Amino acid sequence: MALFRRQSRNQQNAAWGQDVRGVLMSAPPDRIRQDLRLMIARPGPNLGAQGVVWPLGDRGEIFAVACVKGPDGTAVTIETPMVQHWGMAVEDVWLQAATNLRMESFSGTPMEISTGTTLHSLLGQSWPGSAQLFRLGEALGDPLRAGALVVPPIDNGLLALPLNSQRTLGMAGFVLKTAQGLTRDQQPLSTGMFWWHEGILEELEVNWQGPEHASLTGSARFGQVVRALPPQ
Repeated sequence: MALFRRQSRNQQNAAWGQDVRGVLMSAPPDRIRQDLRLMIARPGPNLGAQGVVWPLGDRGEIFAVACVKGPDGTAVTIETPMVQHWGMAVEDVWLQAATNLRMESFSGTPMEISTGTTLHSLLGQSWPGSAQLFRLGEALGDPLRAGALVVPPIDNGLLALPLNSQRTLGMAGFVLKTAQGLTRDQQPLSTGMFWWHEGILEELEVNWQGPEHASLTGSARFGQVVRALPPQ
């Protein structure tokens, strides 16, 4: 069972009791539902074989993780036996966990990097800000009809650039460089760039064509949406 956040065992026990798994298994499903959350994590021993996780992108660099949020903010990875014990479908867990992210506060700072092109940075306040990826359009207050370029460089942060013209694609290098600046002193959560569109996340291939400019390659769906964008 994975426990996230840097806390001592005594701190964890004080918040959850000695048997975390037992507490969660015995909790009423209605009580569990309100504490479900999603977060993004890198692969490792913190993600067990029975964890309810889903890879984001083809490289397996990061995963969506279904969690239960504890009374102290600690996140416990949900495991398949728990879902079965609660009598819930996995799909229901994902949907409820994503919906519950509405309860998590975050700060969003828009920065106009060129005329009509705005880069948004989302920082979490009570839950990792990168999790807002799962409700991006709602979090930005933008329908994102053509989606957005997204980079989750750190656990608590997310950069999102709404696509509103083909010129926006030329800003990919700037967004990636900005993300690299945020991870200068730590291991990045992700070094990749993704396309968020209608709730679907697609990892893009980044081709650097100089120190500041990068071109993007994606699926046929990505290409179709991009071609339909106005030039400016």
